[in-house]
Order: sequence, then structure tokens, then C-alpha cells
Amino acid sequence: MLEFFSQKPLVEWCIVLAKFGFIFIPVAFIVFMITLERRGAGFIQDRQGPNRTGIPLFPFLSHIRLFGIVQNGADGLKLFTKELFEPREAHGFWFKFAPAIPFMVVFLSPAVIPWFGPMAFEWGGQLVQVSGSILDLDAGALWLFAFGALSVYGIVLGSWASNSKYALLGGMRAGAMMISYEISMGLSLLGMYILVGSFNLQNIVVWQETHAWGIFVQPVAFIVFLIALIAETGRAPFDVAEGESELVSGFHTEFSGMRFAMFYMGEYAHIAISSALLATLFLGGYSVPFVSTEVLRENSAQALAVVCGVFALGILAFLFMMHRYARWYKNSEASDKAIRLKEWALYKAVGWLFVPTLLAIGIASIYFANIINAESFAAALITAAIQILTLLFKMSFFCWLWIWLRWTLPRFRYDHVMHLGWIILLNVALANLVVTAFIAKLLTS
Repeated sequence: MLEFFSQKPLVEWCIVLAKFGFIFIPVAFIVFMITLERRGAGFIQDRQGPNRTGIPLFPFLSHIRLFGIVQNGADGLKLFTKELFEPREAHGFWFKFAPAIPFMVVFLSPAVIPWFGPMAFEWGGQLVQVSGSILDLDAGALWLFAFGALSVYGIVLGSWASNSKYALLGGMRAGAMMISYEISMGLSLLGMYILVGSFNLQNIVVWQETHAWGIFVQPVAFIVFLIALIAETGRAPFDVAEGESELVSGFHTEFSGMRFAMFYMGEYAHIAISSALLATLFLGGYSVPFVSTEVLRENSAQALAVVCGVFALGILAFLFMMHRYARWYKNSEASDKAIRLKEWALYKAVGWLFVPTLLAIGIASIYFANIINAESFAAALITAAIQILTLLFKMSFFCWLWIWLRWTLPRFRYDHVMHLGWIILLNVALANLVVTAFIAKLLTS
């Protein structure tokens, strides 16, 4: 056993263990998604969103609101302490176990997503190579499909265990949607498989990096895949499994407290995983636009300086907007004017601390550019960090797309959802697969 562990350098084992932290990214996105949804819904509906709840931190500042994040924390605390109601006729064990299934899937799905390119560097005279995913599987896309479909088992099981006709109808609808849209989703992925020749997500990203993003070579497959994923997550306009106007609250009608919250968090985490999959398959994954991994590794110090500069400019733009808004707010008749202006003053002070820090890091990276060569551990670490940030940015874009669609489109009727899945998307995915196979055969012959 000791000989097995001694075959690899300690730094490689540390990186392998650190990669397990990626399984918590969807959990972190839950907090991000809830805040983005509430503030985004307020923006789309021309209202403020959560902006009142705060926590006292300093004598001179009565409330810290963090742009609505404190409100989300208060709601989470409420769900943690709320009574766990259980219907008298419910099937006890399954009723308690069902909400855990969608949340457990969250910790399994990120294992095959490549968060950064293969890391290669010299350490102690040895060449160390580490993959960018926790599990580098040849059937990584199929792994995600399999575990993504498991979440619907929790919904169906919970609806049946509730012993409620409204919940059962919602669970049946969720199961029917999973069956209907999984087929179109799989067929749309086959087009990329024909082009790349592999279900390995790492190979798919490398192919896009050397050729073109999947959204350009498979635009029809991207649209089909996107619609099918939105239906898989059960979000509006495909939220017929909840359907408040028809089914009270659908499959989670009888759930309360943290049991309801686990369904709720599982849905947001599923959106994060779906966004990562979309970005990996069709937006080049971790790859930076117009910059290959090799070029990024060779110029890692300059790339770090650019990233620090971009973040510094973003913070400056945010501070400028806050300053302009504060001047307008100072002359308003708002009842919380004094509290809010003090809070913004604190945010400005924190922002002005970050800007010189980021600029100092960027200048230092350029100064030490000669020391950071392409084969060093520092170059590999900087490259991986930039690629992880790139993938997170693409995920955030798709998360906002999910929210935008929810608060823009009305809920579809159930028969319309089935018609879209079986009659339209299935035929479009089949036609796209045939055309892709025909073109690929012409190009290779």
C-alpha cells in the first residue's frame, strides 16, 4: 500500500484530493442562483426584490443587507427550524427518504466534468500529469445522463409516498417529461459524438478548442439540448409537475421544512450541473475564447495580469454606478435612505481595497514572468485557475438564461409539453442526426 502511494509525488496527491472540492460547486451555486433569481425577477418585473432584511454588525451601521443575500439566509434559517409535517396516511420511510435523492445526485454529477485542462508540470525532476476532472471516464456524458435522470426518482417516490392525488399527478407528470425529453437530449448529443468520436467530455472540449465550439457546428443540436434540459429541470415554462393552478403545489404539496428545501435546492443544483454540461458540450467548456491551453500556459503570467485588470475594471465600474445611484438616492424620499447610504459607503471602502490589491497582483505577475515558465507548477496552477473561472462564467450565463426564461414565458399546458417533446423535438433531433452523419461521411470519404 505504501509503495502504491509513493509512486506519485505528494503534490499530485494533494491536487487529486483538492479536486474533490469541485463536487461542492453546485452547492455553492444554490446560494448564487437563489440571489440571482430573486434580484433578476425583481429586475424583469420592474421592482426591487429582497432589499429589507439585514443583520447588525457595527454601531454606526444598523443593517448589512448584501444585496438581498441576507434575506436568503433568513429564509434558509426559517426552513431549517420549521416543523416537518407528515401526513397521517403517508408512507413514512419513503416520504422521508425521497427528498434526499435529488440532493444526493448533486454530489455525483460534477465528478466527470472537466473543470480545467490536463495539468502537466515538473516537480522534483518528475513530470506530473493531472486530469481536469475527478473521474476521467470515456463515457462521461452518459454518466451525467444516468445520474441526472436519477433525480426524478426522488420526485416520483416522494409524490407516491405523500398519498395525495395532487402530489401523485405531479410526480407522474415529472416522470413523463423525463422519458419524453431524455430521448431528444440523447439524440442531440449523438451529433457531437459523430464529430468528436468520443463521449469523453475532456476529448469533446479539446476538439472544440482545436476546431470550433459546438454551438457553431451543431446549432440545431444546441437548441434541442437546451430545451430538453430546461424541461428536465422542471423549470418554467415546463413546470407542469408543480402547476399551482392545477395541482396545488404538485409533487411537493405535502412537504415542509427541510424536506421541501431539499427538493428546492436539488432543482437549483440541477440547473448548475445542466449549465456546466451545456458549456462543456457547446461553448468550449473551460477553454478561453481564441486562446489555446498551450498558449495560455506559456503566457500564464501575462494572462493573470489581464484577469486581475479585468476584475479591477469591473469593480471600478460597479463603484461608479453605486456612486451615481447614491447621489440620486440621497435626494429621494426613501424611508431607509440613511441606512442604505451608510451600507453603500462600507461597500465602497471594501471595493477600493480590492482594486489596488488586484492591480498589485497583476503587476507582480508580470514582474515574475521570467520565473514562471510553461513547465512550472505556478504556470499550471494559474492556467487551471483561469480555466475554472472561464467555465464558471459560462455556467453563470446559462443560469441567468434559465431565470430569464422562467420570468418571461408563461407555463405550457401539459399536452403542449408532450407534443413538443414527442412530435417536434424528437423529429428535429433525428433529422439533425441524419444530416450530421451524412455530412461527416462526405468530409471523411
